[in-house]
Amino acid sequence: MNLPNKLTMGRLVMTGLFVLVMSVPDSYIKENQLPDCRITVALIFFLMASISDFLDGYLARKFNLVTDFGKLMDPLVDKILTSAVFIVLTKEDMVPAWITITIIAREFLVTGLRLLASNQGALLSADSLGKWKTTSQIITATYFLITVGEDEKIINPLTSLQMPIIGNVLLFICTTITVVSGLSYVKKNLNLIRTD
Repeated sequence: MNLPNKLTMGRLVMTGLFVLVMSVPDSYIKENQLPDCRITVALIFFLMASISDFLDGYLARKFNLVTDFGKLMDPLVDKILTSAVFIVLTKEDMVPAWITITIIAREFLVTGLRLLASNQGALLSADSLGKWKTTSQIITATYFLITVGEDEKIINPLTSLQMPIIGNVLLFICTTITVVSGLSYVKKNLNLIRTD
C-alpha cells in the first residue's frame, strides 16, 4: 500500500476517533471531574483527517501513485468523514437534520452510481465539483465545531462577527454545492442507468 492510500486509511481511523471523542457523554465528564475538552480534541482529529484528504490526492498525482484502490477508497472515506461530522453537528443541535439528510442522501446516490459503474466494468473517480463539495463541507463543519467549542476558550477569529449569519451562509453554500454536484453526477452518468 503506497503513502497516499495509507493516508486515506489513516483518515478513516481519524474519523473513528472523532466520533469516539464526540460520543463521550457530558455526564461522564462531570462525574469524573475531567477537563471538558472533548470538542477541542475532536476538532483536532477532524482537521487532521481533512488535511490528509488534500494531501493524499496531491501526493498521488504529483508522484504518479494513483491506484484503483485510491480512486475507490478516497471518495468513500470522504463520505464517511463528512457524514459522521454532520450527524454529530445535528446531534449537537447546530445543523438542521434535513441538511444532514440531504448530504448523506447525495453520498448514497453517488456511491450507488459507483457500484453500478463497477458492475459494468467502469470506475467513477471524484470530479472537480465533488472536490468543491467536500471542501465546502469541511469549511462549514470546522466553523460549527469551533462554535460548539467556544466555551472551551478556543481561539476563534470569527467571534466578533455575527455567527448565525455566517453559519447560515456556509450551510446554504455547502448544501447548494452538495445538491448540484449530486445532480451533476447523475446527469454525467445517465448512460450507466440507461444501459442497466
